[in-house]
Amino acid sequence: MFRCKRLLTAEEYLAHAYAIPAVIPFMPMPDEKFVGSWREAAGREVLDFLTAELGLPALAFDWEHESALLISFVQTLGGKLPVIDTASHRDFRQMEALLNGRKEVRNLLASVNAFTLQTKASSLYRHRVLLLNRAPYSNVSAAAAGCPEEEWLERSHHLRLAHECAHYETLRILGGMKNHALDELLADTLGQLAAFGNFSAARQRAFFGLTKGEDSCMGRLAFYTNNVLPEERGRVFRAVDQVLDILEVEVKALLSQKAGKLEWLTGIAGKSITERLADAGCLSDKFPRKMT
Repeated sequence: MFRCKRLLTAEEYLAHAYAIPAVIPFMPMPDEKFVGSWREAAGREVLDFLTAELGLPALAFDWEHESALLISFVQTLGGKLPVIDTASHRDFRQMEALLNGRKEVRNLLASVNAFTLQTKASSLYRHRVLLLNRAPYSNVSAAAAGCPEEEWLERSHHLRLAHECAHYETLRILGGMKNHALDELLADTLGQLAAFGNFSAARQRAFFGLTKGEDSCMGRLAFYTNNVLPEERGRVFRAVDQVLDILEVEVKALLSQKAGKLEWLTGIAGKSITERLADAGCLSDKFPRKMT
């Protein structure tokens, strides 16, 4: 019999943090075994490599920018990963279907332009692949980001790549990754550092769809609270809004200390949103107070 998953209270949701292992493996960790299957991709035409070398079927997709498809590799703390770049949302959706062994293309929102895939196609089952599309990050316009169009697209690519790497590193080093505000804060912090060299709370509000001092959300953070009771989501939005200013100060301190990437990962992932708010004196009866 099908059972509905129990929805969380705001208090339960905001308590999420990762247990930091007493002993951290040597960094970077060894590559996962599947990475070896991709090593001959350099310089190859992408669809030819995927079909001839990895055994994917030659599906009759209508590619918009086939020549712009690109396979590269990125070094993470969790080992190397293959990265596939696309130049249009249709190609992005078609590549996602191909890697997952489907003929049907999912109707993804235009704002969805990156995945850390665990592939499902039979010939490359459970490979980890970063799939990235060239588009404005988090559906934020270049004007809102304060950049010229081409510069914003380039920064968006750096944001997405660092963001998805952070999710993979969380998985391999800390043993999991979640669709959760804390995981997104960690990944976007490392993304902002890669793209801008700093972390801006105001910029992050634009990425999340938050307005300072409000308990509503008009953007992507709403997706990460689907497992929270509807009447409690406003408290989560208010908490995340407040913690962004706290995190901005925290990031400045880590930058001044010239912290390494592992310190960033464990420092942010190991402390819950509730703990950060409590340390800053922003909690009242276990929930964030409204700013005055």
